[in-house]
Amino acid sequence: MGRPLNKKFFGANANNNIKVQFHNGSADVAGYIVRQKGTNKFQVRAYGSSTLYTVRLKDVASSALVAGEMNITVRLDDGSDERIVKINGHKVTTAAGAQYGWTFTTSNSDGRVEIEEAGSSTSTEGGDDFDTTD
Repeated sequence: MGRPLNKKFFGANANNNIKVQFHNGSADVAGYIVRQKGTNKFQVRAYGSSTLYTVRLKDVASSALVAGEMNITVRLDDGSDERIVKINGHKVTTAAGAQYGWTFTTSNSDGRVEIEEAGSSTSTEGGDDFDTTD
């Protein structure tokens, strides 16, 4: 699996947790990571729900996600947003193969991408919202 994500980035307690968009079998919903199962396989939960879903990380627009898929949106230094296909403890990889270090800090000059923060376990309140389709 390479270098897995630190568990401190899982959950949704408004303290630097990774926000995801995933398909719950009925619709695409915003949520957060609960457990990492592989390089691009995760267990996730929707805000306000106790149901766990096992999903794979894909470079797919939120509106095009199907059951079993999720995406993570990052913001580059130039202000543009991209979805990633791989994430580990120190870097992310885009579909084009570009690799960047990642952080939760907003910066336009650090050479790292900013990952959306999850917010609280009941809503995206206190988090980021780069993906405007959720």
